[in-house]
Amino acid sequence: MTDDIRVQRGKMAGKLLLGAAVLAVVAWVAIAVASIARQPNLEGILTGLFTGFFVGLLIMGGAAWLGIKMAIGPPKPPDLSAGDAIASSLKDVLDELERTRLETVAAINQRAMLRVPLCVAGGLLLWLMGQFGDDPADLGETASLIIVPALMGYVWASMKLSNAYALQYKARVLPELAKSFGDLNYRHAVAPDLSQLETEGVFKTFSDVTADDELFGTHRNLPMTIVELKLESGSGKSRETVFDGLLLTLDLPRDTGAVTAVISDAGALGNFADRMKVQHRERVRLEDPVFEKVYEVYGTDQIAARALLNPAFMEKMLALGERPDFERPLALCSGRMLQIAMPKRTGRNLFEPPSFQRPAASRDTLIQLQADIAAVIAAADAIIDLDHRFEIMARK
Repeated sequence: MTDDIRVQRGKMAGKLLLGAAVLAVVAWVAIAVASIARQPNLEGILTGLFTGFFVGLLIMGGAAWLGIKMAIGPPKPPDLSAGDAIASSLKDVLDELERTRLETVAAINQRAMLRVPLCVAGGLLLWLMGQFGDDPADLGETASLIIVPALMGYVWASMKLSNAYALQYKARVLPELAKSFGDLNYRHAVAPDLSQLETEGVFKTFSDVTADDELFGTHRNLPMTIVELKLESGSGKSRETVFDGLLLTLDLPRDTGAVTAVISDAGALGNFADRMKVQHRERVRLEDPVFEKVYEVYGTDQIAARALLNPAFMEKMLALGERPDFERPLALCSGRMLQIAMPKRTGRNLFEPPSFQRPAASRDTLIQLQADIAAVIAAADAIIDLDHRFEIMARK
């Protein structure tokens, strides 16, 4: 944007605000006068003044929003050149997926031709039955009994096929993207064994497990898996999410010979319950007061736990909790297996493919998928960097 254009937009925004201010004052006075004329007492005066003032504020607020948009100008279009490069490198795969997508769209439309009218007929039947009751449907309810069943019919026609296309898209595209980050691959995840993580208190009690996506392979000489995991408990209105994030598992070069659990500090009562839950472990006292304020550490071997949780490890683990994409991590080290649970700060699912209604080579989606993998790998790097001995020993 040139300086002249910026100045012109600023002047236009100023004129808009001035006009809005005049309109706000006129509206305030008009509403106040009308209220007082209708009810010439103290209540009418106060009602008119406050109502007019509120309407004036709404006018000025809307004008201010438009003025800012006008001064800033239209948003800069995103740079999708990286998406072009990805689409070019995956041309054969994306061309095949595009053919599959078009076949999916045709099949969904064919199903919808039967299922949408069928659901609408069901809605009309409910409307007809309601006409003989004591409270027949009004115009709004009648419209909803047609529109809502129609939407449900389309969802019914599309859900199974669209889910199949999404799985196929991820199975074809994500392994290719993962390879660009090293000796890594992708697969649709199978729920891992979480029994020890629950037993040791890293995860609170849960009833349902959803394992969506998994990256696996070798990273910085360490065998590694990263699973996108969601744990829930309860049902209906009492259903709650226990964990939503990544579970990263590293196969360490050496067996620590012990079990060490790093869990969230749950306060005096919660910590007492955790200590009573598992009798085979004991509280590990550390020399870092900041770390001990945030975490409770339990282990089967005090020496092994302190060797793992050295000062540099604790400092870096605390820093992990300050990352913009993940919350405070939790950890379990059992023998030579180190598992780090990293809750996401947002509820957005990672590795989401484009809708079947969009082209397979959607550049913004390809960029996002690559960015998701990069974010996961960055988290893995941060875990490995917790202790430089992990990678050094792996090279021996």
